[in-house]
Amino acid sequence: MTGKIQKGLVYLKNRGVREFTARAAEKLADAHFDYNRWVRAQEPSPLEMGYQKNLRMGSMPKIWVMILRAEGEPVKGAAFRRTEETLRRQTYLNAELCDALTTQVGDEDLIVFVRAGDLLPPHALFELAHAVRDGSSCVYSDEDRYRLVKDGEREKLSLSHPLFKPDFDPDYLRSVPYIGSLFGVKAGILRRAAHILRGTSGMPAEELADPAACYEMTLLCTDLAQEHVAHVPKILCHAAGQQRKEVREQDGVMMRRQEHQARDEALMQVLQRDLSRKGEKGIVEHGRGPGCFHIRYLHPESPLVSLVIPNKDHASMLKRCLDSICSLTTWERLEIIIVENNSSEPETFSFYDTLKEGLYRQLPVRVVRYREKGFHFSAIINEGVREAAGDYVVLMNNDVTVRTPDWIERLLSQCMREKVGAVGPKLLYPDGTVQSAGIVVGIMGFAGSMMVGGKNEDPGYMNRAASVSRMSAVTAACMMVSREAFWRAGGFSMEFPVALNDVDFCLRLGESGYHVLYEPTAELYHHESASRGYENSREKSRRFEKEKRHFRKKWEKILKEGDPHYNPNLSLRTCHYEINTGVPKWLICG
Repeated sequence: MTGKIQKGLVYLKNRGVREFTARAAEKLADAHFDYNRWVRAQEPSPLEMGYQKNLRMGSMPKIWVMILRAEGEPVKGAAFRRTEETLRRQTYLNAELCDALTTQVGDEDLIVFVRAGDLLPPHALFELAHAVRDGSSCVYSDEDRYRLVKDGEREKLSLSHPLFKPDFDPDYLRSVPYIGSLFGVKAGILRRAAHILRGTSGMPAEELADPAACYEMTLLCTDLAQEHVAHVPKILCHAAGQQRKEVREQDGVMMRRQEHQARDEALMQVLQRDLSRKGEKGIVEHGRGPGCFHIRYLHPESPLVSLVIPNKDHASMLKRCLDSICSLTTWERLEIIIVENNSSEPETFSFYDTLKEGLYRQLPVRVVRYREKGFHFSAIINEGVREAAGDYVVLMNNDVTVRTPDWIERLLSQCMREKVGAVGPKLLYPDGTVQSAGIVVGIMGFAGSMMVGGKNEDPGYMNRAASVSRMSAVTAACMMVSREAFWRAGGFSMEFPVALNDVDFCLRLGESGYHVLYEPTAELYHHESASRGYENSREKSRRFEKEKRHFRKKWEKILKEGDPHYNPNLSLRTCHYEINTGVPKWLICG
């Protein structure tokens, strides 16, 4: 006990009262956390549900619910009846069942799809109707899984495996069919989608029961909605779990594998058709997680790529970085720009002398000098990009080495797409564990890399570590950026000399209309802070705290509202997409 008290006092001294209180609250909440109780606590009170039943708002649509039956499921079998029963308990009274999109359904009515056997809490339809009042044409929610367990003489609901989804992300949707079991779409959009796919405006429920058909319809509807897709970050669907069959374990594994292979092949064909409809060229590949896919986008151009590498001393580290680029990288149209920053070691200048011919192992290399005193990462980066001749620039630390030979091709595949401003790879520690799989704003009260310390082969929560997806930021330890987008966003801000400048830059890219993507199939090693050291001296800690305060003030809005590529039900105290067990947000983000 004494040891724990001493450890707590050290944590209080080093981290301050806010961090200490948040950590204590987290530990207490984790020790007593019960997911089923948590779900019940999120549901509206009887008073609120009474209010929902009596509310009359002209802007809220009529809802038509289609219950999608699995192949072989009776028309009104047990699964259908379970779902139908939960629909009778809804607080939103302007809703009816239907089994097809007919002429009596108005274009502004909302068609809601739910699978037979899934259960909707009483406020589900109200929440969906309320979410589309802002003009959204599609809507989805978070969900979990349920099973019925014996409780004496009766059965009770046991909930688990919550899926806390990000706000709408078409790139993630092309990697994982994450929209899930409960999906609403305005009838007018659905009619247009049905006409494109079937040549008719009708759409019977039995056709959408097939996962591939439902996925294709979801992709097309969200595209026609022009990304006006609402997300309700609440558990509004308890999806039915897999029913166990009496088969030998070995046979069961084989059957599931064959079913998954057939399903994945059908979904990959859907993605290939989606690319063709949009006039995009790409190769659909199996992803690195179950039910996960990857698209390698193809472009006719082969642009020059400029690698900008800041450097101060550490000649052996710089040489290791350059050797890995030259020996492993397969992209040929490269130039390397080393931004020299106040080096003092003779070995560094001796190494620079070997580069005077402008080549290093047949690759063009230039050393440009940042002549201001002191370390100002943003200014150094801007100086390097000004010298770059390539249309695409890779910002790269001198403590990064290559793992995936075609890493530049993979980053370019994404970065050359319309409205993509920056792309970050997956970064690994030298031992092969994850150092960064994208950055979420709000982690630890400012911003943090995701999946830190995780196994490289682990696809992560909802395949997030294995999926191409939009992020609010990626780290400048290795980031590809369109040079046009770089300057349109104003380059790196002089407000952040050392820390958080990459996050600030990515957020400004977003404000300029660009997307920031995480590309997990491009992998590099990052010997983190090997060249500058960690922020562990008193002076560095003070400076870091000052930059954190400025970041919090500048980006107060996103810190308060939450990162749209994360989920408000997930913890800001960890980087592994874990549920927030009850730590108040104000303790973390202020």
